[in-house]
Amino acid sequence: MSDELINKYRPKTFAEVIGQDAVVKSMENAVKKKLGRVFLLTGPSGTGKTTLARIAAKALGCAASDIQSEDAATNTGIENMRGIMDGLMYRPLGEGASKAIIIDECHALSKQAVQSLLLTLEEPPSWVYFFLCTTEPDKVIKAVKTRCLAFQLKEVRTKDLFDLLKDTDEGRDMDDAILDLCVSEAEGSPRQALSNLGAVMAAEDEDEAAELLHSAAKAPAAFDLARALLKGSDWRELRAILSRLKETSPESVRHVVRAYMTTVMLSEKTKDYRDAYDILEEFSKPFNSFDGMSPLALACARLVEKGR
Repeated sequence: MSDELINKYRPKTFAEVIGQDAVVKSMENAVKKKLGRVFLLTGPSGTGKTTLARIAAKALGCAASDIQSEDAATNTGIENMRGIMDGLMYRPLGEGASKAIIIDECHALSKQAVQSLLLTLEEPPSWVYFFLCTTEPDKVIKAVKTRCLAFQLKEVRTKDLFDLLKDTDEGRDMDDAILDLCVSEAEGSPRQALSNLGAVMAAEDEDEAAELLHSAAKAPAAFDLARALLKGSDWRELRAILSRLKETSPESVRHVVRAYMTTVMLSEKTKDYRDAYDILEEFSKPFNSFDGMSPLALACARLVEKGR
């Protein structure tokens, strides 16, 4: 159901994209005037980078069959890039036909793969457009950035996400408290908000929805972990708390710890922000859901090793 909702409500036009008004306006203008053929889209996961790339590609005259997507996180090597380059030798059939190459998580490409791509990015064939997408722009080398028109997406506002869910067929009659939970667990991502909505379709109340989402917002142990980290607890105590969080989403726990440390750092009662800063730094980047508890355990262990 989650994937169905994501695909069902995926924007098809620039006008349907929410929460990225400035980027949409700028990108629509660049596409209309054909100001470039290589685009770099950066921003948090699930905020619409590849969706915008597909919309722009369509606006540039690319048929669906001529839009090629590559996931650089799994296809990192030079052979994959050579395969793409070889495919650019042939122009799509039809007058004015164009081809678009979307490379997701482009920062993960190997050094050799990037080097093989640079010359093509400098002078792409006249019918080819590149869209490089990444959640980690700092890892994209300068030589690539200077060849691109760059657009930075941001986390979508809570109100916009709530309106998105409320306007769906599935969320229209759902309790607002459940929708609020779906939004708070999405951390600014429309994709995640829709995924959360799909996961709680059968929930009868907010507590059941929180259980279905494995939400740390309803898990006292997540707050216990934040307090223990700030106190500088040893691994034995942290391990006991982590064992209580095995059924809770590690990414949800990260959000709780991150919010807790941010509050501590900004509090007028805090005399020394450095302890909270160290913890916040370890919990600043998203945890990969495929890795289970590993990223959460690793972040805690690193803090113990640092002497927190």
